[in-house]
Amino acid sequence: MRRRLLLVAASVAVLIAGGCGIPDDTSVTVVKTGPAEGVPVGGADPAPAQPTRESASSPAQLAENYLQAAAGDSDTALERVKAFMSPELAASFKPTDTDSVRVVREVQTPLYDGKGTVKLSVQQIGTLSSDGVFAPSDSTPETELYELKVDHIADKQGLYVLSAPPVLLMSDTAMRDYYVQRTIYFWNLAYTSLVPDVRYMPKSLPLEQQPTAVLTWLTGGASDWLHNDVASLPSNTTLAENVPAMRDGTLQISLKAPSIQPNDGQTLNRLVSQVLWSLRPQQPTTLELTIGNRDPLSFTNTEYLASNKSYQLADQPERFTIYNGVIRRLKDSPHATEPVPVLKPAANKGISAAAMSASATHTYAAVITGSGAGARLRVGTAALGERGDLKAVGGLSGTLGRPIWATTPDADPGKAIGLITANGQLYSFRANGNAAQRVAWQGTLGKVSAVSVAPDGQRVALVAGGRLYRAMIDYTGDAPGLSSPQLLSPPIFNRVTAVAWSGEAYLAVAGAFGDGRYAVHEVTVDGALQLGSFGLSDIGTTEVTYLTAYPANPTQSVTSASESYEAGGRAWDVVGDPSEVTVDDLAEPTPGAKAGAGTTDPFFLF
Repeated sequence: MRRRLLLVAASVAVLIAGGCGIPDDTSVTVVKTGPAEGVPVGGADPAPAQPTRESASSPAQLAENYLQAAAGDSDTALERVKAFMSPELAASFKPTDTDSVRVVREVQTPLYDGKGTVKLSVQQIGTLSSDGVFAPSDSTPETELYELKVDHIADKQGLYVLSAPPVLLMSDTAMRDYYVQRTIYFWNLAYTSLVPDVRYMPKSLPLEQQPTAVLTWLTGGASDWLHNDVASLPSNTTLAENVPAMRDGTLQISLKAPSIQPNDGQTLNRLVSQVLWSLRPQQPTTLELTIGNRDPLSFTNTEYLASNKSYQLADQPERFTIYNGVIRRLKDSPHATEPVPVLKPAANKGISAAAMSASATHTYAAVITGSGAGARLRVGTAALGERGDLKAVGGLSGTLGRPIWATTPDADPGKAIGLITANGQLYSFRANGNAAQRVAWQGTLGKVSAVSVAPDGQRVALVAGGRLYRAMIDYTGDAPGLSSPQLLSPPIFNRVTAVAWSGEAYLAVAGAFGDGRYAVHEVTVDGALQLGSFGLSDIGTTEVTYLTAYPANPTQSVTSASESYEAGGRAWDVVGDPSEVTVDDLAEPTPGAKAGAGTTDPFFLF
């Protein structure tokens, strides 16, 4: 099931009164003001040492080191860059923007011409600002050429940079090596779920200073690509003072929040949930929150966890595939011997693609029947454990893509919304079978060939014209819309063919290299970095046409351990090597089926 139904059920009753988060009737203790100093939290890996000017043994190595100098504490970035420069250049160097650093991906290693010039062939993939926000470039990165003049200086040791472009540059490898991803959270506009906002924190930032940085980010507001579709903190909320180091598991935070009234438990609950999730993985046993001149309040429960839909995902997903037009459960999957959800046996036939999702009260199904011009989208919903009728959805024609469920609220099936592509355009549909509606957005895209929605129901990843995009769903109108899609430039593919959310901060992306071979890799939600060796580095020349993943629970992992794809009309699992999903993997016997026969369209119950 999508939700941790048994785990969450006990807390639903107390959460309803105050919304998701700390319930209104939570035991809140008034405490005395604690000490301002404490012992820092341990357990973090030390930041790697950055190379210096003096450590460069060649002009090319000096240039590589120079591209790492701006990484780290933004307040001292310019000082570290100037340390590579001759005294004359350092005195006159004035970058055009000191609030952000241009992040570049090297096309080739720095090239020294033997005459004092190092040429840097790079692509600017985005900018990293002082508040930890990485903003991807607006267009496909073009190769740019920068030059550094380097030489020795009389009576001084080592090489110096004598001239440089008037910008702060940082390589993407430096971004990978000297920063750690930290996720902060903002409520959606309906205040039903938290939405992750991924930031980059310097590894060099001491542990005891990290909570202050997190609270500063929160009070500063969401990243640009999110901010129109999430709620800001209560009006005029600011950090009253730096957060003292955690002591004996207790973290003390003081805020100025004049708009939060003393009797407004619901707003306070939401704020506490937001703060506690944003502090992770530095999780205090007790949070002491002081607002203005009021007495501190102490929070010690874990009810706040349910406010993040990624936490509500099951530890092990229910898995399905399609064989001979019939949805089948896979063995070694929860509830493997139970009937397929929602669908009555007579309706489970002639199916080419499907999507299923469950709330705490209902299960939802969307299936494609028929093929070609005769393909039709049918949807249905039923109370948990029951079955319902499928209804045909009008308003769609031509080539239909695979449906997905974007949001499936508890107790109100009428508000469930799904997405599907038709003839390269994106449409929304509802569980009641009403006609599908075109999803509008600002700007232009190529034909949309794939779409995936994060568990928060707001963030969307799309593939259009062979390129990867992200956007936010806007639910405020009569029909869902999208924010202006933002182009992402993952570091590995010439052409992207499929995408799926694998975690709060990561996307599983399938695509082709320049030689026409395909792979599946994990990349950051901003497209900047690849996650180590996760995925499949080479799965041959057959195009990956579909990719699905069961997103990771952020309290356990950063990326999914359950991913599947379709290539050549056959279903495969993403494991150490490609593993085909065949009839041998079906939960129930299939009389007459040839051993090893392939299946199609693998999917999970979300």
